Amino acid sequence: MFKFILLAVVVLLSSGCATVKYNGGDIKRTKIDYPEVGAIVTAYVGDNLVAKGTIYESNVLVVHKLIDGILYDIPPKKYHQLGYDQKDVFYASDGVVQNPIADPVRALSLGKRSGSQLCVVTIFGGTSCYEGKYSRKRHASESSDSFQQTLIYSGRIGNKVNISYREFSNNTARPAFNNDVEYDLSTSNIIGYKGAKLAIIKADNSSITYKLISNFR
Repeated sequence: MFKFILLAVVVLLSSGCATVKYNGGDIKRTKIDYPEVGAIVTAYVGDNLVAKGTIYESNVLVVHKLIDGILYDIPPKKYHQLGYDQKDVFYASDGVVQNPIADPVRALSLGKRSGSQLCVVTIFGGTSCYEGKYSRKRHASESSDSFQQTLIYSGRIGNKVNISYREFSNNTARPAFNNDVEYDLSTSNIIGYKGAKLAIIKADNSSITYKLISNFR
């Protein structure tokens, strides 16, 4: 009987009304064009020599530890932003587990103020709010495609320098488009790949100094 009374109290306390907004996740577009043409740069093994592309990022909520609520469980994962209003930010609720007697879930809601409780919003506008460990971050957007090309320094053996070409789509490497290339500096100090050209000034097995002639096409 006590459990049913407690549950009834929780339902009453959770009966606030919320309207989920679907006005987007504040997507940020960042262009990458590194370094400037004509710049002289020193890089180390594993560093990017050349990078070009566009990154799209949106806001996400990261729940760090399972929130074990009476009506709903919120697993630790990333939840992408759906929208916002003056007080709250709304996130997708994929993965949230509901008690069999609880109302179906529509979204998650989090107040803009620091330390706000994380709330489950039901399809009827009711809310159940919980304390939890979470953070707000920016993450690769699922609604826009990011793309980046890079040349990476892989060291020198004798007169030859090793360069790795990598492509990334939405922060994920595209192995089919990756390549490792070897250049003989005794032939020429100019190296290039897919339109990117560098003049090698000096190089050893730990670092390289170069001048960018052109970036990727």
